[in-house]
Amino acid sequence: MCVREKFHRKTKDFVGWEAYVHLRSETTDNHVQLYKTCKTKEAAEKAEKVLIRKAAEKLKAADARGSYWKVLVTRWELDARKLKRNPATLKPISEKSIINNMSLLNVWTKDWMERPCKELSIKDGKDLLMNCISEDLRPSTIRKLKTTINLVFRYAELEGFVPKDSKGPVHGVPFDLTDGDNDEILTVTEVQTFLHEAKRQQHVWYPVWATALMTGMRSSELYALKKENVFLKEGFIRVKESWDWVNKCAKSTKAGYWRTAPINSALRPIIEELMSQNLDSPFLFPRFKEWERSEQAAVVRAFCQEIGIRSVRFHTLRACFATHLLAMGVDQATIMAIGGWSNLKTFKIYVRLAGVTEKSKTEGLGDLFVPREQSALEHISKAYNLPEAA
Repeated sequence: MCVREKFHRKTKDFVGWEAYVHLRSETTDNHVQLYKTCKTKEAAEKAEKVLIRKAAEKLKAADARGSYWKVLVTRWELDARKLKRNPATLKPISEKSIINNMSLLNVWTKDWMERPCKELSIKDGKDLLMNCISEDLRPSTIRKLKTTINLVFRYAELEGFVPKDSKGPVHGVPFDLTDGDNDEILTVTEVQTFLHEAKRQQHVWYPVWATALMTGMRSSELYALKKENVFLKEGFIRVKESWDWVNKCAKSTKAGYWRTAPINSALRPIIEELMSQNLDSPFLFPRFKEWERSEQAAVVRAFCQEIGIRSVRFHTLRACFATHLLAMGVDQATIMAIGGWSNLKTFKIYVRLAGVTEKSKTEGLGDLFVPREQSALEHISKAYNLPEAA
């Protein structure tokens, strides 16, 4: 707080006397700055007293609303990087985890950033989780987002930015989905319809979808695929990189090692055409705006609804690749090697969807309970001494 001479910024001419007040909160990160220019020093001194009262009232109102979500998230990130620990639990946290957590918060809670935390309600939390579900976010990722939000609020409580015992907007919001709840697969007929219609309509995503279905490559791997890693003569694609959507650059694959995906006869002409296009670009596929915004799932869903088949997300195309190969009798090890699955527990989801472990396993019961030379009705009649039908 002060009264000072004020000069024109460009001409440096004397303008008058300025009353300046800057108040900071003792309990939150809020602050208020007020200025007023007067002709005389005496008038500025009187104005200063008025500004102090107004600033105090504004600061009190701001404190009543609490810290903004954007401020809490930023402070959490700064302390996490400084301590190399989660500021809420003091458990060690890696740089990658910090980046992933911040990416989740920046993308999914962006509508909260300019809102005071005290105004975030349970309804906001429910709306957030429902939005995540509608956008096909995996249940495990939604749970991670929910946990991260709760930890930021816990950190804010420990640091005094929100009142004690404050509960975040997602605290206590029920969320019972499991990753298995969203299992979805297209039948062979549906896949045929999907590709036929995409090709007939000359859909710009057709080459991407066809490659995903016939190689099992992930969306990030397809986006990062370079022409130099396509070997048409040898008949395979070398999958070496995936796309880092946060840092906007290529990185290693999810499994951490490269692999090869065969190019079958149906896929070859599609790849050949792509190789002859966009000669100035090192990448095989075009850079669609929806892809850059991570909206590839929405594009697939919209097209499925348009052509009247089951609406699925982009990742389902990879699931179709694995499931239908299993149903054809291809061994699990080969499919895992082509598709880049390193975890058998994860891959067992597709084994269950394909039903290959159960196929024909009950055939012996039929022979045991109902011998082949007898009909079911005859067998039951003899077993219970029932009169045979005339």
